[in-house]
Amino acid sequence: MAMQLRGLRTFCLVARYLSFKEAADELCLSASAVSHQISDLETQLDCKLFERLTRSISLTEKGQQLYEQVVPHIDAIDESLEKIKANSHRVPLLVQLPEFFASELLMPIIGGFSEANDDIDLQIESMDLSGSVNNRADINIILSRKMPVGRRVERLFPIRYMPACSQSLYEDLCKQGFDGLDALNDCTLLLHKARPNAWSRWAKHAGVGNIRPRQIIYVDSMFALARAAEQSVGVAMVPMPVSKAWFDTQALVPLHNIDLITEDYYWMSLSENSRKQEPADRFWQWIISNLQHYATSERNNTMVEPDSFVA
Repeated sequence: MAMQLRGLRTFCLVARYLSFKEAADELCLSASAVSHQISDLETQLDCKLFERLTRSISLTEKGQQLYEQVVPHIDAIDESLEKIKANSHRVPLLVQLPEFFASELLMPIIGGFSEANDDIDLQIESMDLSGSVNNRADINIILSRKMPVGRRVERLFPIRYMPACSQSLYEDLCKQGFDGLDALNDCTLLLHKARPNAWSRWAKHAGVGNIRPRQIIYVDSMFALARAAEQSVGVAMVPMPVSKAWFDTQALVPLHNIDLITEDYYWMSLSENSRKQEPADRFWQWIISNLQHYATSERNNTMVEPDSFVA
Protein backbone atom coordinates (compact mmCIF):
# COMPACT_ATOMS: atom_id res chain seq x y z
CA MET A 1 0.00 0.00 0.00
CA ALA A 2 2.89 2.39 0.77
CA MET A 3 4.32 1.73 -2.67
CA GLN A 4 0.91 2.36 -4.26
CA LEU A 5 0.45 5.71 -2.53
CA ARG A 6 3.95 6.85 -3.42
CA GLY A 7 3.51 5.53 -6.94
CA LEU A 8 0.12 7.26 -7.32
CA ARG A 9 1.55 10.60 -6.22
CA THR A 10 4.41 10.17 -8.70
CA PHE A 11 1.94 9.14 -11.40
CA CYS A 12 -0.16 12.28 -10.84
CA LEU A 13 2.88 14.51 -11.20
CA VAL A 14 4.02 12.79 -14.38
CA ALA A 15 0.47 13.00 -15.78
CA ARG A 16 0.26 16.69 -14.90
CA TYR A 17 3.56 17.61 -16.54
CA LEU A 18 3.62 14.80 -19.13
CA SER A 19 7.31 14.64 -18.32
CA PHE A 20 9.35 12.22 -16.24
CA LYS A 21 12.06 14.85 -15.81
CA GLU A 22 9.80 17.62 -14.46
CA ALA A 23 8.12 15.21 -12.08
CA ALA A 24 11.54 13.98 -10.96
CA ASP A 25 12.73 17.55 -10.33
CA GLU A 26 9.74 18.25 -8.08
CA LEU A 27 10.24 14.99 -6.19
CA CYS A 28 14.02 15.46 -5.98
CA LEU A 29 14.52 12.11 -7.70
CA SER A 30 16.19 10.99 -10.89
CA ALA A 31 14.11 10.56 -14.03
CA SER A 32 15.08 6.90 -13.96
CA ALA A 33 13.70 6.45 -10.44
CA VAL A 34 10.41 8.07 -11.49
CA SER A 35 10.20 5.82 -14.54
CA HIS A 36 10.73 2.75 -12.33
CA GLN A 37 7.91 3.86 -9.96
CA ILE A 38 5.53 4.24 -12.90
CA SER A 39 6.54 0.82 -14.24
CA ASP A 40 5.93 -0.75 -10.80
CA LEU A 41 2.48 0.91 -10.64
CA GLU A 42 1.60 -0.34 -14.12
CA THR A 43 2.63 -3.84 -13.03
CA GLN A 44 0.45 -3.61 -9.89
CA LEU A 45 -2.54 -2.37 -11.91
CA ASP A 46 -1.85 -4.71 -14.83
CA CYS A 47 -2.38 -1.96 -17.38
CA LYS A 48 -0.41 0.59 -19.37
CA LEU A 49 -0.72 4.18 -18.12
CA PHE A 50 1.53 6.08 -20.53
CA GLU A 51 2.43 5.85 -24.19
CA ARG A 52 6.19 6.35 -24.28
CA LEU A 53 7.38 8.02 -27.47
CA THR A 54 10.93 9.02 -28.41
CA ARG A 55 10.76 12.58 -27.03
CA SER A 56 7.39 12.71 -25.27
CA ILE A 57 4.82 10.72 -23.34
CA SER A 58 1.03 10.79 -23.29
CA LEU A 59 -1.65 9.24 -21.14
CA THR A 60 -3.41 6.14 -22.28
CA GLU A 61 -7.18 5.90 -21.91
CA LYS A 62 -6.69 3.96 -18.66
CA GLY A 63 -4.08 6.46 -17.54
CA GLN A 64 -6.42 9.41 -18.17
CA GLN A 65 -9.21 7.64 -16.27
CA LEU A 66 -6.92 6.91 -13.32
CA TYR A 67 -5.62 10.49 -13.23
CA GLU A 68 -9.10 12.04 -13.17
CA GLN A 69 -10.21 9.71 -10.37
CA VAL A 70 -7.07 9.84 -8.23
CA VAL A 71 -5.74 13.42 -8.45
CA PRO A 72 -8.51 15.01 -6.28
CA HIS A 73 -7.72 12.55 -3.50
CA ILE A 74 -3.96 13.03 -3.75
CA ASP A 75 -4.44 16.82 -3.65
CA ALA A 76 -6.73 16.49 -0.60
CA ILE A 77 -4.18 14.30 1.20
CA ASP A 78 -1.37 16.73 0.43
CA GLU A 79 -3.48 19.67 1.62
CA SER A 80 -4.33 17.89 4.87
CA LEU A 81 -0.69 17.06 5.49
CA GLU A 82 0.32 20.69 4.87
CA LYS A 83 -2.31 21.92 7.34
CA ILE A 84 -1.12 19.49 10.00
CA LYS A 85 2.46 20.52 9.36
CA ALA A 86 1.55 24.21 9.59
CA ASN A 87 -0.48 23.72 12.78
CA SER A 88 2.38 21.86 14.42
CA HIS A 89 4.42 25.07 14.28
CA ARG A 90 1.72 27.33 15.72
CA VAL A 91 2.35 28.73 19.19
CA PRO A 92 -0.41 29.63 21.68
CA LEU A 93 0.19 32.88 23.60
CA LEU A 94 -2.01 33.60 26.62
CA VAL A 95 -2.63 37.29 27.32
CA GLN A 96 -4.68 38.47 30.30
CA LEU A 97 -5.94 42.04 30.50
CA PRO A 98 -8.85 44.15 31.77
CA GLU A 99 -12.06 43.58 29.83
CA PHE A 100 -12.59 47.25 28.89
CA PHE A 101 -8.98 47.59 27.68
CA ALA A 102 -9.52 44.51 25.54
CA SER A 103 -12.81 45.66 24.01
CA GLU A 104 -11.87 49.31 23.41
CA LEU A 105 -8.15 49.26 22.60
CA LEU A 106 -7.08 45.75 21.65
CA MET A 107 -9.94 44.20 19.68
CA PRO A 108 -10.30 47.04 17.14
CA ILE A 109 -6.67 46.61 16.02
CA ILE A 110 -5.88 42.97 16.81
CA GLY A 111 -6.40 41.95 13.18
CA GLY A 112 -3.17 43.70 12.29
CA PHE A 113 -1.21 41.53 14.69
CA SER A 114 -2.91 38.33 13.51
CA GLU A 115 -2.18 39.03 9.85
CA ALA A 116 1.50 39.69 10.56
CA ASN A 117 1.88 36.77 13.00
CA ASP A 118 -0.21 33.91 11.67
CA ASP A 119 1.95 31.39 13.54
CA ILE A 120 0.73 32.70 16.92
CA ASP A 121 -2.66 31.70 18.34
CA LEU A 122 -3.61 34.46 20.76
CA GLN A 123 -5.65 33.39 23.78
CA ILE A 124 -7.15 36.49 25.37
CA GLU A 125 -8.65 36.30 28.85
CA SER A 126 -10.34 39.03 30.86
CA MET A 127 -8.94 40.00 34.24
CA ASP A 128 -11.25 39.70 37.23
CA LEU A 129 -12.32 42.69 39.32
CA SER A 130 -9.50 42.23 41.81
CA GLY A 131 -6.93 42.81 39.08
CA SER A 132 -4.96 39.76 40.18
CA VAL A 133 -2.16 38.66 37.86
CA ASN A 134 -2.72 35.30 36.22
CA ASN A 135 0.47 33.26 36.64
CA ARG A 136 -0.60 31.02 33.76
CA ALA A 137 -0.62 33.95 31.33
CA ASP A 138 2.45 34.68 29.25
CA ILE A 139 1.68 38.42 29.29
CA ASN A 140 -0.45 40.40 31.73
CA ILE A 141 -1.74 43.92 31.13
CA ILE A 142 -2.94 45.42 34.40
CA LEU A 143 -4.02 48.76 35.81
CA SER A 144 -2.15 49.64 38.98
CA ARG A 145 -0.47 52.45 40.88
CA LYS A 146 2.54 50.24 41.57
CA MET A 147 4.79 48.47 39.10
CA PRO A 148 3.79 44.79 38.92
CA VAL A 149 6.24 41.93 39.19
CA GLY A 150 7.46 40.13 36.10
CA ARG A 151 10.49 39.03 34.19
CA ARG A 152 10.01 42.19 32.13
CA VAL A 153 7.73 45.15 32.81
CA GLU A 154 6.68 48.11 30.63
CA ARG A 155 4.67 51.15 31.74
CA LEU A 156 2.20 51.90 28.94
CA PHE A 157 0.17 55.04 29.79
CA PRO A 158 -1.68 56.71 32.67
CA ILE A 159 -5.42 56.86 33.15
CA ARG A 160 -7.81 59.70 34.01
CA TYR A 161 -11.56 59.85 34.47
CA MET A 162 -14.01 62.08 32.64
CA PRO A 163 -17.62 62.79 33.69
CA ALA A 164 -19.77 61.92 30.69
CA CYS A 165 -23.29 61.21 29.53
CA SER A 166 -25.29 60.83 26.34
CA GLN A 167 -25.93 63.78 24.05
CA SER A 168 -29.66 63.67 24.80
CA LEU A 169 -29.15 63.69 28.59
CA TYR A 170 -26.67 66.54 28.27
CA GLU A 171 -29.25 68.56 26.32
CA ASP A 172 -31.88 67.82 28.98
CA LEU A 173 -29.53 69.03 31.71
CA CYS A 174 -28.90 72.24 29.80
CA LYS A 175 -32.65 72.83 29.46
CA GLN A 176 -32.96 72.46 33.25
CA GLY A 177 -30.64 75.41 33.78
CA PHE A 178 -27.41 73.42 33.92
CA ASP A 179 -25.18 75.74 35.98
CA GLY A 180 -22.18 74.77 38.09
CA LEU A 181 -23.23 71.14 37.72
CA ASP A 182 -26.03 71.66 40.23
CA ALA A 183 -28.17 69.53 37.93
CA LEU A 184 -26.13 66.52 39.05
CA ASN A 185 -28.13 66.58 42.27
CA ASP A 186 -31.17 65.50 40.27
CA CYS A 187 -29.36 62.88 38.19
CA THR A 188 -28.62 59.21 38.44
CA LEU A 189 -24.89 58.73 38.87
CA LEU A 190 -23.17 55.59 37.55
CA LEU A 191 -20.28 54.17 39.55
CA HIS A 192 -17.90 51.29 39.14
CA LYS A 193 -17.80 49.12 42.26
CA ALA A 194 -14.02 49.19 42.34
CA ARG A 195 -14.02 52.99 42.59
CA PRO A 196 -16.90 54.05 44.85
CA ASN A 197 -15.39 57.45 45.74
CA ALA A 198 -14.68 58.61 42.20
CA TRP A 199 -17.51 61.14 42.05
CA SER A 200 -16.83 62.71 45.44
CA ARG A 201 -13.12 63.05 44.65
CA TRP A 202 -13.86 64.56 41.28
CA ALA A 203 -16.44 66.99 42.75
CA LYS A 204 -13.93 68.20 45.32
CA HIS A 205 -11.33 68.86 42.66
CA ALA A 206 -13.82 70.52 40.29
CA GLY A 207 -15.11 72.80 43.04
CA VAL A 208 -18.67 71.56 42.65
CA GLY A 209 -19.19 70.84 46.34
CA ASN A 210 -21.07 67.85 47.65
CA ILE A 211 -23.12 66.01 45.05
CA ARG A 212 -26.46 64.67 46.25
CA PRO A 213 -27.65 62.54 43.34
CA ARG A 214 -31.17 61.31 42.96
CA GLN A 215 -29.86 57.77 42.65
CA ILE A 216 -26.59 55.84 42.33
CA ILE A 217 -26.20 52.68 40.26
CA TYR A 218 -23.14 50.53 40.93
CA VAL A 219 -21.82 48.14 38.30
CA ASP A 220 -18.80 45.84 38.16
CA SER A 221 -18.14 46.22 34.42
CA MET A 222 -16.73 49.35 32.83
CA PHE A 223 -18.31 48.41 29.52
CA ALA A 224 -21.71 48.16 31.22
CA LEU A 225 -21.07 51.54 32.83
CA ALA A 226 -20.30 53.22 29.50
CA ARG A 227 -23.23 51.52 27.81
CA ALA A 228 -25.64 52.67 30.52
CA ALA A 229 -24.39 56.25 30.11
CA GLU A 230 -24.82 55.97 26.34
CA GLN A 231 -28.44 54.89 26.89
CA SER A 232 -29.10 57.98 29.08
CA VAL A 233 -29.46 55.94 32.26
CA GLY A 234 -27.25 58.42 34.09
CA VAL A 235 -23.93 60.23 34.23
CA ALA A 236 -20.77 58.10 34.45
CA MET A 237 -17.14 58.63 35.32
CA VAL A 238 -15.43 56.92 32.40
CA PRO A 239 -11.72 56.18 31.94
CA MET A 240 -9.63 58.01 29.37
CA PRO A 241 -8.01 57.42 26.95
CA VAL A 242 -9.58 53.95 26.96
CA SER A 243 -13.04 55.40 26.23
CA LYS A 244 -11.86 57.68 23.42
CA ALA A 245 -13.88 55.90 20.72
CA TRP A 246 -17.12 56.59 22.61
CA PHE A 247 -16.44 60.32 22.37
CA ASP A 248 -15.17 60.15 18.78
CA THR A 249 -18.52 58.68 17.72
CA GLN A 250 -20.44 61.03 20.07
CA ALA A 251 -21.99 58.09 21.85
CA LEU A 252 -20.84 60.00 24.95
CA VAL A 253 -20.12 63.69 25.50
CA PRO A 254 -18.04 65.26 28.29
CA LEU A 255 -20.00 66.92 31.07
CA HIS A 256 -17.13 69.13 32.21
CA ASN A 257 -13.64 70.12 31.08
CA ILE A 258 -12.02 69.02 34.35
CA ASP A 259 -10.94 65.39 34.58
CA LEU A 260 -9.85 63.33 37.55
CA ILE A 261 -6.19 62.42 36.96
CA THR A 262 -4.77 59.42 38.78
CA GLU A 263 -1.42 57.83 39.52
CA ASP A 264 -2.73 54.63 37.97
CA TYR A 265 -0.98 53.30 34.89
CA TYR A 266 -1.55 50.45 32.54
CA TRP A 267 1.43 48.13 32.81
CA MET A 268 2.47 45.20 30.67
CA SER A 269 4.42 42.38 32.30
CA LEU A 270 5.99 39.20 30.99
CA SER A 271 5.37 36.29 33.34
CA GLU A 272 8.31 34.65 35.05
CA ASN A 273 6.72 31.32 34.07
CA SER A 274 6.45 32.00 30.33
CA ARG A 275 8.60 29.86 28.06
CA LYS A 276 7.51 31.61 24.87
CA GLN A 277 10.08 34.36 24.67
CA GLU A 278 10.08 34.94 20.91
CA PRO A 279 6.29 35.16 20.29
CA ALA A 280 5.90 37.15 23.54
CA ASP A 281 8.53 39.62 22.28
CA ARG A 282 6.61 40.08 19.03
CA PHE A 283 3.34 40.79 20.83
CA TRP A 284 5.18 43.05 23.30
CA GLN A 285 6.72 45.22 20.58
CA TRP A 286 3.44 45.35 18.66
CA ILE A 287 1.54 46.60 21.72
CA ILE A 288 4.14 49.31 22.38
CA SER A 289 4.25 50.52 18.78
CA ASN A 290 0.44 50.67 18.50
CA LEU A 291 -0.38 52.19 21.89
CA GLN A 292 2.58 54.46 22.66
CA HIS A 293 0.70 57.52 21.32
CA TYR A 294 -1.62 57.28 24.34
CA ALA A 295 1.35 57.86 26.63
CA THR A 296 2.21 61.02 24.70
CA SER A 297 -1.36 62.34 24.79
CA GLU A 298 -1.62 61.83 28.57
CA ARG A 299 1.81 63.19 29.48
CA ASN A 300 0.72 66.70 30.51
CA ASN A 301 -1.93 65.71 33.04
CA THR A 302 -0.78 66.59 36.57
CA MET A 303 -3.63 66.19 39.08
CA VAL A 304 -2.97 63.11 41.23
CA GLU A 305 -5.55 60.84 42.85
CA PRO A 306 -3.82 57.87 44.49
CA ASP A 307 -6.14 54.85 44.50
CA SER A 308 -5.81 52.12 41.88
CA PHE A 309 -8.73 50.89 39.81
CA VAL A 310 -9.36 48.05 37.39
CA ALA A 311 -11.20 49.33 34.32
